[in-house]
Amino acid sequence: MLNRKNLFKEFIFLSLAIFLFAGTITAQSGSIKFVYLIDYPMGGKAAYLDWAKSITSTLQKPEELVSLAVYENYFNESPARVVEFEFANNLDAAKYFDNPEIRNAVDQVLDYGMVRNVVVLKQRGDYNPGEKKRSNIKYVSVLDYGVGNKSAYLDMVKTVVKTLQTPEEVKRITSYENYYNGSPNRIIEFEFDSMTDCVKYFEMPEIKSIVDNSVGMSVNQRMSVLKLSREYNKEGE
Repeated sequence: MLNRKNLFKEFIFLSLAIFLFAGTITAQSGSIKFVYLIDYPMGGKAAYLDWAKSITSTLQKPEELVSLAVYENYFNESPARVVEFEFANNLDAAKYFDNPEIRNAVDQVLDYGMVRNVVVLKQRGDYNPGEKKRSNIKYVSVLDYGVGNKSAYLDMVKTVVKTLQTPEEVKRITSYENYYNGSPNRIIEFEFDSMTDCVKYFEMPEIKSIVDNSVGMSVNQRMSVLKLSREYNKEGE
């Protein structure tokens, strides 16, 4: 009989299998990001981090991987840990996760941590690239467009891009859509050097107005604040 851990392993394997199958059918340009949302078992954080260090070189070695980053939840909420794998396109992502060494490492995650979800994202081009290097603080907003509201929401985004990117406090803004068109539909990441800059940015009246309007035009909007951990050093050029 399968226990809960094995059932979740089967779920992750099936999700990756669907992506791998889709990836072999057609190449799609644009950055792809796999996001693992993880919690530490009670009293198991140290063991998880020791294990994570042991697989660092394995995860970073394949040339298909453009960037690997890990974040801790700033407020110690769930998910406690966010791991991001970035690729230039869907075929590179498929090849990476089809690597036996990577499959083995991914399979071990559930032996040390609790995976809350795995989300596959495709980057949009709504915002200018911003700074290349990662920043210490990442404010993440996720939302659903609502039935029949996607076009209106994206039209609104076009009108506020300059206002959102102008303040010097924000170093980079990146938007993504769910690769499978599931929920959440849209993810927006705001990066800052410090939490002080993050708070100052979102307290600006013009930014507050945009955020309030976004909430009114979407559904299921949620946010989280993440702090960069320096466990990995593979970063996109």
